[in-house]
Amino acid sequence: MSEASDTARAVRRAGIIFGVIVVAAITMVLAWLVPEAKRIMRDRETQSRDQRAGSDMVRVAGGSFEMGANDGARDEQPKHNVSVNPFWLDRAEVTNAEFARFVKATGYLTTAEIKRQGQAQAGSWCFKRGPDAKAANRRTWIAFVEGASWRRPRGEGSDIGGKERFPVVHVSHDDALAYCKWARKRLPTEAEWECAARGGVLLTRYPWGGEIAEGGKWHANSWQGDFPLKDDALDGFAGLAQVAHFPVNGSGLHDLAGNAAEWCADWYQHDYYAQLRPDPNFAAHKNPRGPETGSDPTEPGVSKRVVRGGSFLSAAEECRVSVRGKEAPEFSAEWIGFRCVKDAQ
Repeated sequence: MSEASDTARAVRRAGIIFGVIVVAAITMVLAWLVPEAKRIMRDRETQSRDQRAGSDMVRVAGGSFEMGANDGARDEQPKHNVSVNPFWLDRAEVTNAEFARFVKATGYLTTAEIKRQGQAQAGSWCFKRGPDAKAANRRTWIAFVEGASWRRPRGEGSDIGGKERFPVVHVSHDDALAYCKWARKRLPTEAEWECAARGGVLLTRYPWGGEIAEGGKWHANSWQGDFPLKDDALDGFAGLAQVAHFPVNGSGLHDLAGNAAEWCADWYQHDYYAQLRPDPNFAAHKNPRGPETGSDPTEPGVSKRVVRGGSFLSAAEECRVSVRGKEAPEFSAEWIGFRCVKDAQ
């Protein structure tokens, strides 16, 4: 009898222990499953929200990278560690067709279409060839053309018929901001732009690799030949080209070098990188937004915004991912366009 009782008690204890183990296991599984289910739901919501940013945008992972170039121009130095959050960026530059939809919806007039103080007529800046043009003196190879605008890229008598897929140009920084506001997007910061251009390759020189003609093929619409006298057009183009003609870079983006240069959000200062103090713990500068104001020692008193990527007028050296351009916010020209960015939340 005692032996049977002991056996029963042992069975009950084993049952209780087994039950406790089962309950503990279920509790642990639930403790993992519930947060995991919530995480999956959040990820799906984030993905859905990000996808609504636009079907022709690419999600750039962001992260840390070395920005600038110690062997570049002085305003590219010193190289410094930067970190940016993930973001969506237009796969290519904003096109004439896209900008036309904005103008149709809003009735917007660009800077080039409005006569400003000191101008006889409204207009914008165009490239010009001439026997006396010198590469080192921009005034010898650009001209203010009355009537030039995004609709009439070479002035009166020109138009954008058949060029719906060309990047919109003759747009100022102010015009780009207006479009971004309408599209519920924004201009990329200089750091975001360079992150996207590098395509996840830390030491790349160009958006596609280390050589201007990587693998014997041209990867951008740039200038080949004696600038500004003759473009040999080895890349297939002498002048602006339609977007997305060349392959994407590692980020899945077209035309981050050449074709049309691109406005960025940041003010330009030639020594901005030098002003950034190295973190004693080697931490990256997180989501830098540029200086509070702009300045350019070559034009004292003129505040300028950053322009990136080079254009069809740029030689290979000017198409590097770290090269920094700059223009006054009201400036517009046939070689400057833009693309938009949206936060990946």
